[in-house]
Amino acid sequence: MHVLTTVVGKRTEHWTDLFDVLCEQPDVTLTVLAADVSPVTRRELARLARVHPRLRYHVVPHLLGEGRTGHMASVLFRLPAGHDVTATRPDILHVIGEAAYLSTWQTLRLRRRCWAGVPTTLYAAQNVVTRFPVPFPRIERQSYLAVNHAFPVTPAALNVLRIKGYHGPATIVPLGTDTRVFRPMVTGMADRRFTVGFVGRFEPHKGVADLLRAAELIDCDVLLVGDGSLTSEVERAAMRRPGRVVRHRWVGHDELPVLLNGMDVLVMPSVEVVQRNVVPWIGIPLREQFGRVLVEAMACGVPVVGSDVGEIPYVVGDAGLIFPAGDVPALAARLARLRDEPALTADLGARGLRRAGAEFGWDRVADTLCTVWRDLRVPTRSPQTPPTEAGHTTREAIAR
Repeated sequence: MHVLTTVVGKRTEHWTDLFDVLCEQPDVTLTVLAADVSPVTRRELARLARVHPRLRYHVVPHLLGEGRTGHMASVLFRLPAGHDVTATRPDILHVIGEAAYLSTWQTLRLRRRCWAGVPTTLYAAQNVVTRFPVPFPRIERQSYLAVNHAFPVTPAALNVLRIKGYHGPATIVPLGTDTRVFRPMVTGMADRRFTVGFVGRFEPHKGVADLLRAAELIDCDVLLVGDGSLTSEVERAAMRRPGRVVRHRWVGHDELPVLLNGMDVLVMPSVEVVQRNVVPWIGIPLREQFGRVLVEAMACGVPVVGSDVGEIPYVVGDAGLIFPAGDVPALAARLARLRDEPALTADLGARGLRRAGAEFGWDRVADTLCTVWRDLRVPTRSPQTPPTEAGHTTREAIAR
């Protein structure tokens, strides 16, 4: 089964973990078409191509791009005429990108011109119903008509698809983690002070300032991994509390598990904001669409605390604690409870470890994707054919 998948944008490193696992499926040959991706993604694709003979990849030039507009929706492939990605007809076309993305429109146009009739599946993570400016709504409608099966990452993402007009089959498939890499480790720091961790962008909507204030209220250590516009605020906090606030720059997958295992709890204190990076007169609510680092921490046996924004409560489940977004005293109370109740901390860590392995491992995700793809190879279903009522239960079940 030859699967051709497209992926665009700077924050694409985690998809290479999925590609790695997909290539371990005995019947899968994978071709990756990428644009405007990070240097880390390029290096990982090159490494995977050396490891897996059945993986090919093409990082092609792009027009516009996330760097100019601030949004992945604007990325356009610049595929040279006669590029050899079109030479071989795939069995499945999988688009990692929302229905309204320009790259999705390009990919579906390429299918019409070069691989007419190839079954197509679409990743979807939008958890807010957003009305985009012209020409994005038309692209979105056309995409929904062309897609044979959708893979929303959460129930909220599935609900957005339905509200916006996608009526075809769908299977909820969460973002995953490589449980072979992210796992509990002995760090040799058993006598350290209680340490609260954060991994992500240092931006206002990530709640970094709230975390720093809460940690200071209960006098605990903080380990932050990342970068962003609030880096200077993080550095000021480190100067104010020397040795108690430590910051690491972005690290790769080989280093992040060690840092996660050095935390007593990982916090995702996000708040909801309105962004205006498509056009200034249209505000787009920005809520956490998933929170992949929560799963990575759970896979390491680290308990998690998250705000009640977006999909954080769905991902956390019973493996952590939730607090009202922006409520610093409430966050401090949750952290103090974990510090003072070791039995609770150990129980939540064990719950997270089980949850990560049972629901969020990339191997589970790959199995679900491949099951749907193998079924789609049988030409019995057309795009936008609503499933039977009995079929809803299976196709819209959470991949477990």
